[in-house]
Amino acid sequence: MTEPAEPSRPYAYHLTVQAGLRDTDGLGHVNNAVYVNWLEEVRTRYVFDARGLEGISNVDFILASVHVEFRSPVFLHELVDLWCSPSRVGQRSWELVYEGRSRRDGRLVFEARTAQVQFDYGRREPVPIPAEWRRILEEDMSR
Repeated sequence: MTEPAEPSRPYAYHLTVQAGLRDTDGLGHVNNAVYVNWLEEVRTRYVFDARGLEGISNVDFILASVHVEFRSPVFLHELVDLWCSPSRVGQRSWELVYEGRSRRDGRLVFEARTAQVQFDYGRREPVPIPAEWRRILEEDMSR
């Protein structure tokens, strides 16, 4: 399969990753901890692209929680299509849902969700979600 796998529903953002040698464990499949890195990659790219951010100094959120449901193992060099979308927008926090599928056969490899908190790193405290970012999240959530 050369085209991206089909997700189970519409998502706001898509990214493809490839499992590398350093991602695998002694059993020959991608180590569970790597999925959290993949979530970080798609989450960060989604936020940067949606908001037009350019550098690490623009990051104004912090990860609060991660939940991953492992559905099928991923092996060396396998391409995985990742999707994410907002699922909840609060006053100071927002949640994303994710899905990962093997490009080879379209099988579901994981489902996940994360919670992020808008954060002022200078003051070291949560802050309200900026109005423009809230608008984007709410629009993307309605897909």
